Amino acid sequence: MDWSKAKTILILAFLALNAFLADQLLQAKGEQAQKQEVSRETQQELQELLDKRHIRMKVDLPKKAFPVTSLDAKPLELKTLHEQDSRWESTAEGSYRLTLEAPWPSKQLEKLLQQTVPGFDQYRKSDESDPDQLVYYQHHDERPIFDSRLLVTMKDGAASKLELYPLKIQTDNNTSQTGLSAQDALVRLIATGMIQKGSTVVDVTLGYHGRPSYEGEDRVLYPVWKIETQQAAFYVNALTQEIEPITVNKRYF
Repeated sequence: MDWSKAKTILILAFLALNAFLADQLLQAKGEQAQKQEVSRETQQELQELLDKRHIRMKVDLPKKAFPVTSLDAKPLELKTLHEQDSRWESTAEGSYRLTLEAPWPSKQLEKLLQQTVPGFDQYRKSDESDPDQLVYYQHHDERPIFDSRLLVTMKDGAASKLELYPLKIQTDNNTSQTGLSAQDALVRLIATGMIQKGSTVVDVTLGYHGRPSYEGEDRVLYPVWKIETQQAAFYVNALTQEIEPITVNKRYF
């Protein structure tokens, strides 16, 4: 057999295989992108429910669903906080508290938090803050962890106390899948009557939330939509669609 001819055939076959695989990859990506986009049917269903129940939206919703995954986390130990500042002490509620001997001026608050809070660069200030209490959430991949928060008590424009609920991310379960869209989460809440007629939706945020496991203090953090109205707030699991009302005592969880 002519080796030159055989070589040419092999090259052509290789190029044809590459072209086929590239086409399959593009097709798969196209299907994935289409799957992540919120369908017109869902958008229409949501709008009809909003109109029928006289529910107002004060926030814009993303036009697609996001790849999501769960996280394994564990509460940060007191000794880890003591490595940062020995004044931290544990509370009966499961948090850590640091009471300042003298009020700390708000202009220097960032410096204080950098010095006292482990991994403070992972925390972002929340819109839930008010003049009496500043709220920060720990973030993972730019998403808030609703169970891991920092509360700063303010008095006359100065910080007087810190309260921390820190979590350490053990593993990121890298098996992401397209999660429930914000529109689908709202449809579920409205259709089940969880959001009352005449309500106003004031916040819709994708983040993480979980509950302690039976094995101990470790917990699985699930991707959830935190949806708030002026009267109530809910978590909607972006993987299982489970709804969990947020009680007053758990407003920051």
